[in-house]
Amino acid sequence: MARFRSLPLPALLVVLFLVTGALWFGIGVIVMPGDQPVLVRLIGTIFYAGAMTAVFGFMIARARRLAGGVTDLAEMRAAFKAGSIPPGVEPGRWVPTFEKWEREYRLNRWFGPVTFIAFAALTAWLALSEGPVWWLFTVFFVAAMIWSTVDSWKGLAKVTVMLDELRRRPPLPPRMDVPVSPETK
Repeated sequence: MARFRSLPLPALLVVLFLVTGALWFGIGVIVMPGDQPVLVRLIGTIFYAGAMTAVFGFMIARARRLAGGVTDLAEMRAAFKAGSIPPGVEPGRWVPTFEKWEREYRLNRWFGPVTFIAFAALTAWLALSEGPVWWLFTVFFVAAMIWSTVDSWKGLAKVTVMLDELRRRPPLPPRMDVPVSPETK
């Protein structure tokens, strides 16, 4: 997954386009098999995948830029996954990203379960009124609600501890091997 996240943005966007398009087309065929001609479904899939790729691309580019680049963001994610801050990192660059993650986990503690319960209720209603294939989606949303709840609480606990450690660390002295432009002095 780390190699996938470290792909250059153009390559990553192609993969996202293909994955979102395949999912949209596949789910549409499973849920409504004879509802649309294949050509119409394919055109809709292209528009949907294009829109989702644009949204995800914007979010990924913004996250990479705010973290200081692809390698810095990958290093932060690896540290978060490991649960420890490596020595020698610049706290000033890491704190904003970890604060953002903390806000997201705080929001996801209640927003994730509420969203997945609403979708589970909707798909249960669809299963009762439209057909049994919707029960698969109900099970998926219940499982996603459980996973989201557990992951949010565990992630918030971990990011809070790591953020406290980053805030306690003194800032690193400026590097002398990097040339400084007159505008930044």
